[in-house]
Amino acid sequence: MCSEKPDFIRMWNEQMARAFEQKRTAGEDNATFWDNPANVERYVKRLKNDDRGRIKEQLDSMNIPSGSSILDIGAGPGTLSVPLALSGFSVTVVEPSNPMIQGLETYRAITNAPPIRTLQKTWEDTSPDEIGKHDVVIASLSLMMDNIGDCIKKMDDCAGSAVHLFWFLIPPSLSRGNKELWPLLHGEPYYYEPTADILWNVLYQLGIYANLTVESRTVGQAYTSVEEMRQDYYTLVLAKTDEQKAIVNQYLDARLQKTDNGYALPGISKTAHIWWEK
Repeated sequence: MCSEKPDFIRMWNEQMARAFEQKRTAGEDNATFWDNPANVERYVKRLKNDDRGRIKEQLDSMNIPSGSSILDIGAGPGTLSVPLALSGFSVTVVEPSNPMIQGLETYRAITNAPPIRTLQKTWEDTSPDEIGKHDVVIASLSLMMDNIGDCIKKMDDCAGSAVHLFWFLIPPSLSRGNKELWPLLHGEPYYYEPTADILWNVLYQLGIYANLTVESRTVGQAYTSVEEMRQDYYTLVLAKTDEQKAIVNQYLDARLQKTDNGYALPGISKTAHIWWEK
C-alpha cells in the first residue's frame, strides 16, 4: 500500500499562517517591525557602518552576469539592491514598507548609487504587467508569504535566466531566542516560520530542481549598544509591558557578548542559498 506523498506547499502555508496568527493574537499591530522608521534607521546605519562581508559573499555567490536586469523582492532598505545598482546592474525592487523604501533611498543617496525602480507592494499584490521580465530574480530572507506555490511560480515566470532565494535552514538565532523568551512573555510555545528544507521540497513539488548551498555563522546581528539591542528585541518579541521588558533585559544581559562592532548574541545560524537556472 502506497503512502500519500507529503504536501510541502500546504505544510509551508500552514506553518506560515500559524506564525502570522500567533503574532497577531499576541498583540502585533498592523504595522510590522519594518514599518517603524526608527528600526529602519538603525538598520540603514548598520549597513553604512558595519562590516559588509556577509553581503559581499551573498552577492558573489550569485555570480550574476554583467549587464543583467535584476528584480529584488522584499528588498528592505537596499541591502542587496543598492550594491547591485552600484555595480552597474539595472535594479527593480518590490517592497511594501514605506519606511523601508525611504531607508533604501537614504542608503542609495549615501553611496551615490544610481536610481532604483521601486514598486511599493507585497509580492502577492503585484501583477505580471507591472513587474515585467528580468534576467535575475532575488528574494533574500523575504519569503514571509503564505501562498508560497503561486508566489514561487510568479518568480519563475518573470525570471529570464535565474532565481536566487536565501532562507533560514534552521530557525534564526532570534527565533531560538523567541523559543526561550516567548513562553515567558506570552504563556505559549513559539511557532517559527517554515525553514529552507521545506522550501526546497516546495520547489521540487512544483517541478523545479534547485541547487542548494549553506552559509554558517557563529555571531548574530551586531548592535552598537545594549540599548539598541534591547529596543530591537522588545519590538520583535512583542514585549510591551515593563514586566515583559525586564524579562527580555535579563535574557539578553545573560547572553550578550562584546564584539569588535559592538554587541551580539552568540549562536550558530545556517542560511540556505537556493537557486535554479532557466
